[in-house]
Amino acid sequence: MKIKLQFKRTADSAPEYYYTNLFVVTEWERLERRNIQQLSTNPLYSDYCCWMHTILKLKGEQVGDNWREWVAKNPDIEIIPVLDETDPNPTDAAPTAAN
Repeated sequence: MKIKLQFKRTADSAPEYYYTNLFVVTEWERLERRNIQQLSTNPLYSDYCCWMHTILKLKGEQVGDNWREWVAKNPDIEIIPVLDETDPNPTDAAPTAAN
């Protein structure tokens, strides 16, 4: 499962984009004792914070071990899930190699 997150370090900084991966989601499940089915019915902002903290930690950034402490030290960060903008039912016919 991959979820795209928009991350802004400060109000005037350019947005950065990151994706969750299997490790990020399983680490979130372990830390928060939640499962992916709960996410589909009740996403929490804390879920996005936990994921972003784990992603940055995997990148090697010094964010500490506890995502709650990281958020407390950086209250002005912004984390927003980005909806998939792919049209699941495209109506335009596209040529293929066969025609």
